[in-house]
Amino acid sequence: MTDSDREPPARHGVRVVRDVRIPTDDPAVTLAGDLFLPEGAGPVPALVSVLPYRKDGLGGIGGWASYHWFAQRGYASLLVDFRGTGSSDGEPRPPFDPAEADDGVRAVEWAAAQPWCDGAVGMWGVSYGAVMSLRTAARRPPALRAIIPVLGMIDPEYDFVHPHGARGCLGSLGMWGLSTLLSQLLPPLHGHDTVAEQRRWRRRLEHAEPYLLDLHRHGPGDPVWRERAVDPAAVEVPAFCVAGWRDLFCDGSVRAFEQLSGPKKLLAGPWMHTPPHESPFEPVDFHTLALRWWDRWLRGVDTATGDEPAATVFVQGPPGRAGNGTTGDGATGPAGPGWRAYESWPPPAKELALAGTADGGLGPAADDPPDADAGQVVGTVRADPTVGALSGLWGIPTTGFGLPLDQHDDDMRALAFTGDPLAAPVLVAGRPVVTVEAAGTPGDLVVKLTDVDPDGRSNLITAGRVSTPPPGPVRVVLVPTAYRLPAGHRLRVVVAGTDFPRHWPGAPTETRLTRLSLALPVVSETEGTPATPPVPGPPPAGAASLHLRGTPRWDVTRDLIRDGVTVTLGEDVAAYAPQREHVLEVDTTVAATAQRHHPAAAHLRATSTATARMSTGETVVVEVGVHVTADSAAATGRVTVDGVESFARRWTA
Repeated sequence: MTDSDREPPARHGVRVVRDVRIPTDDPAVTLAGDLFLPEGAGPVPALVSVLPYRKDGLGGIGGWASYHWFAQRGYASLLVDFRGTGSSDGEPRPPFDPAEADDGVRAVEWAAAQPWCDGAVGMWGVSYGAVMSLRTAARRPPALRAIIPVLGMIDPEYDFVHPHGARGCLGSLGMWGLSTLLSQLLPPLHGHDTVAEQRRWRRRLEHAEPYLLDLHRHGPGDPVWRERAVDPAAVEVPAFCVAGWRDLFCDGSVRAFEQLSGPKKLLAGPWMHTPPHESPFEPVDFHTLALRWWDRWLRGVDTATGDEPAATVFVQGPPGRAGNGTTGDGATGPAGPGWRAYESWPPPAKELALAGTADGGLGPAADDPPDADAGQVVGTVRADPTVGALSGLWGIPTTGFGLPLDQHDDDMRALAFTGDPLAAPVLVAGRPVVTVEAAGTPGDLVVKLTDVDPDGRSNLITAGRVSTPPPGPVRVVLVPTAYRLPAGHRLRVVVAGTDFPRHWPGAPTETRLTRLSLALPVVSETEGTPATPPVPGPPPAGAASLHLRGTPRWDVTRDLIRDGVTVTLGEDVAAYAPQREHVLEVDTTVAATAQRHHPAAAHLRATSTATARMSTGETVVVEVGVHVTADSAAATGRVTVDGVESFARRWTA
């Protein structure tokens, strides 16, 4: 690690200005923001984040440390509530509405015009904040000089709501539908006793529609989703994209990077839906890397970022057997997982062509394969609605837990093609592609690539899906990855009809495959260079934190009588509200159930209870629930103040 990679010291105190008002085109509507100003600094660049998750609630709690960190190092940070959410005025828009960029543009323009700003503005955010950074940058406001989208996406339908064109389940309809409803009903946690904030809260309670209804109403393929996609090619400002190989937005983050038209960098680690510096495994000091990016593009400081390779990625995989800097079989190269920098993404690769055989093998593809014959079947895919639970939570928005489990039992419930032990290590970097041909019209196809170790454990590398494929060859492009398989391990291609609980389980189908081929992007070990991103240091002595406790829950249980599976997620958390006046406690449980022989019985139930203990003595309790089946969605909400019910409602779609 070089001196430039070490965490720079704090140079300023921070003055927080709550609830600044940002005008819009409508004189009756202003947006609300919390402003973090570096004390003792002259005009400085501004960093803007725009979120639907409430600056006085979970959105502000999650980013509180980052906003302070940047302000301490000479950047004003501005966190803004979407129109119709939190302390902002107006009616809320549907989720991922393209007009959300209006809020981003207004926030950028307002910040640039303030006396504490030198006119240069950057925009960044995690998850929805990343989407907003890209969406706003595509509008090209002149003051916006650079962006950092972290763990974001560009196509809300394909990347999140209905992943790969199949109706979503536990992630979008369950966890996100529940949490956004809770945020909608939660009372104001700053200025809660003012007339203005009480009026905004009551308006949200009476008029706002839960996001869940919109997501359920607009199913896969609905034209509205094309309107809500982001065009990264329209983004010309420099962009530093951060992706997680195990994040639900991995594909979207990498596609965004690939399609950007301006200067760009990619950092891709083995993270789930967690900012790099907060990940419990392989953490990276995101703040220091981001500061170098801002210094270069907002201050014009030569930070050498322009001389570095375009992509820094973590190569996943088990450690080699030698442990001495070799691969364990005499070949040179890294012994196991680690960081590597490439001049481009994907890096130059040679295609390894493999083909499935009727005996479940996976071997070299013939140079001139025979024509597929409908009577010659290499395997039959019988959709099992319970398959997918062992893939972990890579497709679900969880923070720091839920890595893939041993896939073996799921593999055996699907159609698997397994190769011979590898004679030498294989480094896969890019997007593997599996092409299948079927006798007749194929059903939905979920394809997974796994690494089978000498003990028979099947470790998920990556996956992809094609929903309602047409007759003829079906090309399944898997989510990008960087993964090294050691010598002695075996490659496995698994073909299933479902991926539960990432997708809603569909009707049973049977697909007879007449051909399966795998095109694997294999990168030479001599390609690229070793990289050492900075790691987070210990928190400063006496550093304050808003978090009081957090206990996650993740269960996968099988119903042996009905041959079913239930995946349950939950968390019990408590934190100070950002202004430290109140304490917010949230207890959440989300469970999705599927049965092999009765897919129509699949259902999702979720509940969340938030208790706001106000500094003025009141206790406000918000209880929300979600119940989803194959053809219905319902949500409930209830608010009590000191035990007296003040609001109750049920919504249906």
